[in-house]
Amino acid sequence: MEVLQLQLHSCVGSPLNGSSEIVNGNGADVDRNALIPLEAPYNSIPRGTWLKVLRALTSNDINSSRSSSTLRSVKAITSSDDEQWITPSNAAFRILQRLVTGKGVRTAQQMALDERDFNMVLHAYAALSQNQMHSAHRVMALQERTTHAPPLSAVAYSILLKAYGRWKDIKNVEMSILHAQRNSVVPDIVMANTVVDAYVNCGDVDKAREIFQIMTEESDAKGD
Repeated sequence: MEVLQLQLHSCVGSPLNGSSEIVNGNGADVDRNALIPLEAPYNSIPRGTWLKVLRALTSNDINSSRSSSTLRSVKAITSSDDEQWITPSNAAFRILQRLVTGKGVRTAQQMALDERDFNMVLHAYAALSQNQMHSAHRVMALQERTTHAPPLSAVAYSILLKAYGRWKDIKNVEMSILHAQRNSVVPDIVMANTVVDAYVNCGDVDKAREIFQIMTEESDAKGD
């Protein structure tokens, strides 16, 4: 467990103390003040272990607002041996960055990334508070600029739209739709329904009715 904590602290991720960041060639944010890499065999962890930790950190049991504060924080060991606590979603994002770069991941070759890995972290941020949405966008930006990652899909935008609809943020609902269109994302039935729900939650029933009508017409056309 301490090895994982050290790996999380020395990860190529966002710093805890506001130190400066750079972006490396693989699209990950790099902490200039990261620790010196650990010596073998502690300098890498099997990919399967990272994935299990990622799924645990993004689980509803940990990230739910009903969970205790101790369950919703992860200890990181700092360079001064002080204890600092980071949220599970931030820890998960650091792991995602490791999976993207392959740094500290014990595997024979670079493996393709699964869309679900990105969406789990995205959902963990989107399920928190509205002021965490900038972090959700960082997840999507990381996926966009990683060449060996799958393209953004309707699933990612559904997660984003559901969150903005819940907070009645119509401006970002429409910005998310525009971003999806620019990325040539074809809405599936889940994303289409999420758009309708978002507009209803934002109080724009006319727009929701308009989209529902378009969906109905497209469905009838396919039926013919």
